[in-house]
Formats: sequence, structure tokens, C-alpha cells
Amino acid sequence: MSGIAGWVDRGRDLAAQELSAARLAAGLAARGQAGEGWLTDRHAVFAQRVDAAWTGPAHPAAVHRDGVLVAMAVCDGYLHNGEELWRAAAARSAAPAARRPGAPDRGEPSVSEVLLRAYLAWGQDALPRLEGCFAFAIWDARRSELLLGRDRLGVQPLSYLPTPDGAVFASDVAVLAEHPVVTPELDADGLCGVLTQLRPWGRGALRGVREVPPAHLVRIGVDGERAHRYWSLEARPHTLDRNATIERAGELLRSAVERDARGTDPAVLLSGGLDSSALTGLVASGTGKPPRTFTVVFGSTAAAVPDRPFAREVAEFWGCDAREVTVRPEELSDPVALADVLSAKDYPSPFGDKDTTPYLFSRQVARRVPVVLSGEAADSVFGGIGGAIDGGRRLDSFPWIERARRFGVEHGIGTGLFAPELLRDIDVTGYLDRRFHEASAEVPYLPGEPAVHALARQVDYLVVTRLLEQGVGHSERLSAAAGLQVRFPFLDHRLLTFLYNVPPEVKSFDGREKSLLRAIARDLLPDSVLARAKVPYPITYAGQYKAALLQRLRDLLDDPGAPVLPLVDAAAVKRLLDTPDLMDRGGWIGRADVEMVLKCDAWLRRLRVGIRL
Repeated sequence: MSGIAGWVDRGRDLAAQELSAARLAAGLAARGQAGEGWLTDRHAVFAQRVDAAWTGPAHPAAVHRDGVLVAMAVCDGYLHNGEELWRAAAARSAAPAARRPGAPDRGEPSVSEVLLRAYLAWGQDALPRLEGCFAFAIWDARRSELLLGRDRLGVQPLSYLPTPDGAVFASDVAVLAEHPVVTPELDADGLCGVLTQLRPWGRGALRGVREVPPAHLVRIGVDGERAHRYWSLEARPHTLDRNATIERAGELLRSAVERDARGTDPAVLLSGGLDSSALTGLVASGTGKPPRTFTVVFGSTAAAVPDRPFAREVAEFWGCDAREVTVRPEELSDPVALADVLSAKDYPSPFGDKDTTPYLFSRQVARRVPVVLSGEAADSVFGGIGGAIDGGRRLDSFPWIERARRFGVEHGIGTGLFAPELLRDIDVTGYLDRRFHEASAEVPYLPGEPAVHALARQVDYLVVTRLLEQGVGHSERLSAAAGLQVRFPFLDHRLLTFLYNVPPEVKSFDGREKSLLRAIARDLLPDSVLARAKVPYPITYAGQYKAALLQRLRDLLDDPGAPVLPLVDAAAVKRLLDTPDLMDRGGWIGRADVEMVLKCDAWLRRLRVGIRL
């Protein structure tokens, strides 16, 4: 992908802040290594870095009239309808093309230029016209106003911190933490947000840091801060029968795949599971060209997941140029790779080699193609997450938190080695309860619908609005750090809206999860792939990886200055070191506890975060 950052301050003259701009651009290295640019004005500094898929100039877009700045913009991501917007906005507006002064007006415009021209033509009404995944900032010098916007599902990250005279914003929270006007601190709620991977809507974990909510435009002007939501899920009656539902869902999915594949040499991340296999068939049948496929493979030290033969079968079925990418166990403990993964994500996570493997895989894929399509999020939209919708069963918390509790992890995966008194004092249980009720209050329902339908809506809404960051956001950030742009056709907002209103008994009409997707892919895949059950993403069981984790944990305990030490249960850590088999609890649940402690310590060090509980 790409990365954006900026600083707006109405109380300072920022026109000569070239060094600040260069620092902002340099801090975005984890989101773009193919070029950078920045632009300064009297009260605004904008910077961006771009990936190999970027077209047009790498610098921010700007419009001047008579030598005076009208507006400038930066954008992270891509727009499917950029060419149409460019032409339509030009026909509507008398504004000149959004080119930097002195730049030749030739060649394909960048997404930043398209965005700025669209804004000058339609104002905030441009947002519903944008098709793709994006996060952007616009400085409207005429109104002394900063505008921050994000795509409908929040695939592209964007955080900001308001200041008395403006704001600092960035794709990467670490860039905010490095800015001189920001003091990175965690309070009790912020620490809860880090440990549970759940933050209040629109809020970051660091004190004062906010996140632009998905499908929102945030305006920060002289009269304060305002937010405008331009899209949301809606509850609508579903009137189609099963066959018509399959047909309509198929049309919407094919259209989404066509948009994401347009303008690329089609390539797919193919695991051999239903989602990526169906995507491979949809690309091949829709474009008339078998896509290149990339499959990650492991040695005998990985969990036994029978994906590889199915991936090969799908590739042979369509005649794809199939590549297998091997990730070796020793790479997973490489300190350089671990540092790269840490810099890729805003916050620590307990996923360990489930972070490192996709990053190493993406890095090798990026050497061959700049853009790939992923089948991720199919579980979220086709009803493959959340467990069986059982009668009118009532949810007491987020479905994934309830699952963690069944494994004995009360506060979510990765929290098992943190001190019980700390978790009690910061009230993680109450925090989770507040976040759950806050999210559940947003769920759109139909009046009088059956309890089982209402429950299905609740599960779908919670997954899409609160869990996607741990899936799609996780993959987007890791691939961006590797220099690879990943697109997610299953997250098309039209498809999502349609499926949100399909009753659960239709989504699983044959008693299996994702029945609709199997029906859509019926003629696109070998029967063996259509019939196979869902399997988890593999983890490594290499002895050297577990040994490296234990050694890192010992080193942490021996470091009195380790910032995470006051937060952990030293007795529990020593028990695990004495009995390493505890790491195998629940398959990888026990290991996740170790991974989270190590990641938290590295993150606290990297951002120099102070803890003020």
C-alpha cells in the first residue's frame, strides 16, 4: 500500500518545515518503499510514501491559484473508479488539475490527485462516489480546515491527535508517537485496548489519539471537530428465494472481483481453502485469464494442515501459473523479521508466527507482482465466523472473546501472563463489557424479526465492525510492509450489505457454513475443494522456534528495565519457563500468552510509551 502523514498548526508558520516533512515521510517507511514526497504550506505539512503499484507522482497533490494554495491532499490506497472521477470532476469544476506547481500535466494522475479534484468538484459529497480502499487527508486552505477520511470498511489505517491549533495525523501510530507535539502515554483504558485488541469506536490506545472511524469524514477547523458518516450497514427485508439469493450474491461477488482485478496482471493468494479457491475460479472465469497463484508452504514442523494438495488441484483445474513460497522455521525467529513485523502494525498482537509468516510470504510475492487478490473476509461476510446461530441464544460478549473463555482465557487470547491484580485494577472485564454493549447498541435490526435473525445480525455486525482489524487489517499492514498491495474483493460494500440481510438459514441452507459461497463456486472448483471443511491457518511446531521464544522470555525477565515487567505475573512466567509444555495449551493459545508479552515489551520500547494508570 502507501502511507500518509501530516501536521496542521494554525499558530505556527510551517512553510519552511522541510525537515519536519522529511521526518514524517521517513517514518512511513513500513507502508511504502517505492517513493516519497512532501509539501509544506504556511499552516500545513503533508507527506506520503508509495508502493510499487502507485501510479502518477509520489508527492502530495496541490491546487494553487495565482500562486496561493487552494488545497492539498494525500491518499493511501487505491480507487477503482479513479479515471471516471477524474473526467467527471474536470467537467464539473473549473479548478485546474491537481498538480504540484511546475509538474508537467501529463501521464496518469495519482490517487491523491484524483481525490483532490473530486473534493474540489463535490466537497464532502465526493466520498460516496469513491470506490476502493483508501484513507486520505485534505488541507483546505480557503477554510483553514483539515479533512480526514477513510474507506467504508476501514481497511486503510488513519489515526490522528487533535492539538489546540490543529492536528497531527498518520497511517502509522508510531509516526504520531515520534512527533514533537505528542507524548505517547497509556492510561487504564488504553492498556485495556492494547491487551484485548478492542478499542472504543474512533479512539486509539494512546492517550488523546483517535482513529478515523470507517466510512467517516472528520473535519477539524477553527470551530472545532465534526464527524460525518457517509455509509453504514442497513437492515432491509430479504424477499428473494434461495436460488435468486445465490444468483444475486454471485453477481455482486463477480462484480467486486472484476473491479479489484481491473488494471492488474491477475494474481491470487491461494491457500487451497474454499475462499481463496473460489476467488481463483472467479478471477479466471471473469477475466478469461488464469491468475498467477501464490501458496505458502511449510516444512514438516508446521501444523498438519492439508492445504497444499488442494491448492495444487485448483491451480491445475484452471491452468494457473502456480508458485509455492517456502517459509523456513529459522526465519520466524530472525530479529530483523521480528522488527519488521513490529513496525508494520500499530499495536502489539499475540499472533507470533501468524504475523511473521504472512510478512515473509508477502515479501517474496512482492518480488514477482505488485498487487494480489485475497479471499480473506469471506468468513465475515458469508457467515463463516461466530459459530452456529443457535435458536435465540443470547450473546454475553463478543463471539471470539466467548471462545477464548472456553479455553480458560477470561480476557481474550494473549492475556494469560499478565498480572491478575493488574487486570482487576484496570477492570478489563468491565472494559470488555462496555465495548460489547457499545458495539451491540449500533446493530441495525428489522422491527419484529425472529430472535435467531436478530442474533445473526448481531454476530455479523460485531465481526465486521470489531474483528476485521485482527484479520483484514492484520493482513493489509503486513503486506504493505512487504511492499505488496493486497485487495479484498469479499469486502465489497454492496455484497456486504446484501449478505447482511440474508437470513442465517439461507446462508447455511445445506447445514454447512458458507453454503451460499459453495453454491456460487459450484462450477468453478473441483468437488474435493467444495466439500472440504474449514481448517485453521497453520503454525510452526519447530522446536527451535519454541526454544527461541523461551530464551527471549528469559532475557526479558533478566532485564530490570524491561517496560512490560511491571505488568506481568512473574510467578506465572517462571512456571511456564520451568514447564515449557504449558505453551502448547489449546494448540497455540498458551504460546500466544508468551508472544503477547514479548510484543508488548518491544512495542512499549519502540514508541517509548509511558504508562500512567
